[in-house]
Amino acid sequence: LGDRRQVEKQIRRQIGEGQARIEDMMPRLYKGVDARLWPAAGRSVHAHLIDLARRGLVIETGKDWRLSA
Repeated sequence: LGDRRQVEKQIRRQIGEGQARIEDMMPRLYKGVDARLWPAAGRSVHAHLIDLARRGLVIETGKDWRLSA
């Protein structure tokens, strides 16, 4: 996916386009990557989401994520 800022931008874009769950983001974020690797990649996406939430850029609502207002 690239550097941290690029990954965060892509994650926020996915949320903005309605991909509210990590598992929904994976096919787009990791297109062309063997799906067997997605669980590990999903943990990385989750770590990014936690950081984004700490900075007030996204909000977690159960298993779903949304952009902050």
